[in-house]
Amino acid sequence: MPEEFFRYKLKKTLIFDKAQSSSWLCPIEVNRPPYRHRLLKLAIAFSMLMNLCGIVNAKDAPQNKIWSKLGITPLTDTLINQETGYFAAPIVFYTPDTRWGLGVSAATIFHLKDKMIPGLTTRASYLRISAHYTQQKQKDLWGEWNVFSAGERYFFRGEFRVRNFPDKFYGIGNRTSKKEQESYSYEMITCKTMILKKLSRFLFLGVDAHYTHFYNFKTEKGKKLDSGKIRGYNGGVGSAIGFVAIMDQRDNIMNPYRGNYAEFSSYFYRRFLGSTFGFTVINGEYRKYWQVRHKHILAFQTKARFTLGDVPFIEMSQIGNDDMLRGYPRNRFRDNHMFGAQLEYRFPVFWRMGLTTFVGAGDIFSRAADIRMNSLKYTIGTGFRFLLNPAERLNLRLDYGYGSQGGYFYLAFTEAF
Repeated sequence: MPEEFFRYKLKKTLIFDKAQSSSWLCPIEVNRPPYRHRLLKLAIAFSMLMNLCGIVNAKDAPQNKIWSKLGITPLTDTLINQETGYFAAPIVFYTPDTRWGLGVSAATIFHLKDKMIPGLTTRASYLRISAHYTQQKQKDLWGEWNVFSAGERYFFRGEFRVRNFPDKFYGIGNRTSKKEQESYSYEMITCKTMILKKLSRFLFLGVDAHYTHFYNFKTEKGKKLDSGKIRGYNGGVGSAIGFVAIMDQRDNIMNPYRGNYAEFSSYFYRRFLGSTFGFTVINGEYRKYWQVRHKHILAFQTKARFTLGDVPFIEMSQIGNDDMLRGYPRNRFRDNHMFGAQLEYRFPVFWRMGLTTFVGAGDIFSRAADIRMNSLKYTIGTGFRFLLNPAERLNLRLDYGYGSQGGYFYLAFTEAF
């Protein structure tokens, strides 16, 4: 189940989904030299992005159609646009593993109207296709869809993806070090499709089907993956049927001011479904938002993921990334289970600019006895926000998270949670 549900995209709104569009994420590690060079690259990329969006002269944005197409709308524009439209934009990003990457993303956004109830508002649906290529010769091509039926009686979500991607492996569990780092690469084809039915105003239930084929694994000779002792070292097929329940009371999907969000899902990977390995994945998440003052938001999130059975290493639970525990690389720690919680305070400063501060803690583990204070992962950080679309509360965000092993910068669109 994707991390974010009902993230709708409207005309004149940048179409970014943090769960599906990690290519817009720009983490730059700062705990290794050359520190100044990496900060300079980040500053240049941020400045270029600002200029691309017309932010330097944003006071003229209401009269500029190009900026409006890129999602920069006037501060006085607080009404959601219900028109159907199209969107296309270049992708530029940088990570330590990929180095610089370029690509393109295009989408169409539409609303399905309820003929039985004229005037009934239905959240926007979209179809999107994206592709990128990096300096490390990594290739990623994917298409996705998020469709609300008329009256939002049903919600359909899916993804088809083809990827050739190198990654890093440090081992399994908390007792691994950066010295154990090894590189590997794989190719992947995945297809996911979900159908949810609205049972009440805030409750949705449904099913989700996953099919993923990992193949053409290449590992470093003499390393752990090359030994053949790590389950899934040479890939395989993951085929599952899942059940999903979601309760969503948020006042806004991309940047809530108040409300609750809860999600529970379970996925059953079974050999009779075509899966190479038999295992189960259970996910749980809860979020709460308080508006303590006008546009001063206190946000809380806790989530957990449990895997049971013969779990391949690539499907194990991981902690870290641009959302949960910013300050840890996504691939640094993995094990059967994970849990995490974070608290964030968001507030405006002036004009379109705002700031955030956040703290978080979590860990991975195989058994409950593995949870210890001396291995608990913590993070503390701060962030800058630039408001792009007041109606959607869409922000450009630059976060810095610091954990027990150093710090990372993240450049992305939309909030972490």
